[in-house]
Amino acid sequence: MTFLWSYTDALAAGDDGWWRAATRHAADLLEADHWWLDPPAHIPVQHVLVETTALLSYALARSRDDDPGAVTGAQLAAWAAARPLPMLDEAVPDTVEGSMSLLQWSRIFEEQWLRQQNDLARLLLASGHELPGTGDPVTGLWTDLIDRENPGRRYGLDSRLPGPALTLGLGAVLQQFDRA
Repeated sequence: MTFLWSYTDALAAGDDGWWRAATRHAADLLEADHWWLDPPAHIPVQHVLVETTALLSYALARSRDDDPGAVTGAQLAAWAAARPLPMLDEAVPDTVEGSMSLLQWSRIFEEQWLRQQNDLARLLLASGHELPGTGDPVTGLWTDLIDRENPGRRYGLDSRLPGPALTLGLGAVLQQFDRA
């Protein structure tokens, strides 16, 4: 078990500026429901939720030269909701038509997944980061959340996640903060 505040302090990676403000704000937003984090399981949803909340809070605020502490949960949910992924119909028949349907779904999923990445990348670029970057905790986390090909990344090939970590994180953000 890890306490949320310890996790977000570690996520800040020694930064004492806007990134630290964003990680602390993520803890503020999530504290009521996630004051402690379970050990990372097969799918570390809580960890990805905290990381995506911090990164998205930071990117939304800093791309407009604002304070990450001013970003609301509703704003995070709205951003995630505007970038949905298509759902797969589990009843796809085992036919040629079903295979074509699955292929079409796969293409749409890939396009939407790339849109999520590119839209967040644009916010990070607008906030002054270079992508890909090195030595920077913000771009390091960004790379962890999007790089599924490199087994050396936290959510790479050996992580066994069922899909892209950023997508999982945005879904968790939407579920956490979309309480209308």
